Amino acid sequence: MLYAIAIIEIGVYGIGLMTGRFANAEAFAAAVYQDPGIAFLPARYFFVGCGVICVLLTILVARKLFGDRIALIAGLLLAINPLHIKWSQVVRTDVQATVFMLLCVLASISVARRGRWRDYLIAGAMAGLACATKWPCAVVAMSLLAVGAGRIVRPGGDRRQEMVRLAVGMLAVPVTLVVVSPFLLLDSATVASNVGGEAQLHHLGATGGSFLWNLSWYVTDPLAHSIGVLGIVLAMAGVVLAGRRSPEALATLVPPVLIFFIAICSQRIIWARWILPLLPFLSIFIAVAVVAAGGWLRGIRAGVPQWGLQVAMVTFMAVPMVASARAEAIERQHDTRSRAADWAKAHVPPSSTVMLEHLGIDMLGQPWTFLTPAGAAGCVNAAYYLKGKISADVVGGWRGKSSVVDLGTIDPSTLAGCRADFAIFSDFDRYRAESSFYGDELAIYRRYIRGGRQVAYFAPVPGRSGGPIVRIYQFSRAGGTPAAATSGTTRYHVRSISGPAMAALRLVPSSRTGNRKAARMF
Repeated sequence: MLYAIAIIEIGVYGIGLMTGRFANAEAFAAAVYQDPGIAFLPARYFFVGCGVICVLLTILVARKLFGDRIALIAGLLLAINPLHIKWSQVVRTDVQATVFMLLCVLASISVARRGRWRDYLIAGAMAGLACATKWPCAVVAMSLLAVGAGRIVRPGGDRRQEMVRLAVGMLAVPVTLVVVSPFLLLDSATVASNVGGEAQLHHLGATGGSFLWNLSWYVTDPLAHSIGVLGIVLAMAGVVLAGRRSPEALATLVPPVLIFFIAICSQRIIWARWILPLLPFLSIFIAVAVVAAGGWLRGIRAGVPQWGLQVAMVTFMAVPMVASARAEAIERQHDTRSRAADWAKAHVPPSSTVMLEHLGIDMLGQPWTFLTPAGAAGCVNAAYYLKGKISADVVGGWRGKSSVVDLGTIDPSTLAGCRADFAIFSDFDRYRAESSFYGDELAIYRRYIRGGRQVAYFAPVPGRSGGPIVRIYQFSRAGGTPAAATSGTTRYHVRSISGPAMAALRLVPSSRTGNRKAARMF
């Protein structure tokens, strides 16, 4: 992922240089600090492209194994999957790793059919790239191992030759991993430290439980949200049907899916995006079940066209998926952090000091002094360090092994250095929701807000706005004078009214003394 982003930024700089937008590298760096979108957006477009490639590769895999109809249904289901759409717009490793997994499966299918040296090496290399991008995705090598073992035990084959080819193909996995990630050997101490930092028992907003608890959560939350209950049932049936219909599918699709799912359910941490590599395979299994169900229903009711029944089943699944994707798109466009930023721009006076937890790039141009939590360093002047182009090593030293950097994770002895006229919290309520795990962090927040006054509150509304709960606190200056003239707290929450569930959601200001003009803004 980092290599891809580096190449993209080099390309952006090169195009800017050729078109005269940037005079030199220093001008490019200055422009990026002034407008980070120059660097962020091209990278995000690349990952959108990875999401599209996943759809195309899913179609190719399904077509090779099951034919055109199942391929088109599988590609459609993945293209409209709300979870796939959401994370294909974010710079994360999951979607890119899925591309390499699908390429490995394609090569493994070729191994099963032709057994060429080239296919073994490509399959192993793609598994290595998948592992280098996101380590659990290395389980896709099970596709190559399964088809290679199948060729070894096949009657009439050259077992010795097949064993050598399989060994070389599997060896290509770690060799590729080390070639593209040589720091694994060159800086093993840092690798061990980073891995140790990832081995957490708790993570804010993502703490799991036992294997069965995690299994239940993945099924009832991200899977049910992305493909629906009917999709889960069809996917389970599709696993059995696919194995019966195609031995190659049984070898290339089923092992990595089962092992990957078992692996993520065995972790102490849970993330919805961890199931992204499974979505192409689940789409294929669902498509297999849909086509089989269409044929079965046609046998019950003669005269009904098989394709019509299949279209009806796909439509029945697609409508809620598209509606969910649309609702989430609206939520992303109206994030609580953006709404809080708009409020702050309208109410926080110039020369104020603002303590900000989230990456508020859209507020950098405001005439304020920004304090940002930075772990062991306490709160630092964010704008000052950005202008100075701070080293990532310095930031890493401040952060240590903490997976989250906010007010709750700073050194408590540095809390006085975080005092500001206004504080914008985006993690406070997350700690409150898990107070049994994060009592120390929550205590830091409570010490900080003592003597302050909440002046704005922004909560997500399903189908209307997304993001965390954001609270804005105002504090008196040293002489006791308020930093700005505000009255009451402007709150935004959901009130239920009669009618359909989605139509029943609306934003209302809940404080009689709240700023109603600001309320109408949102």
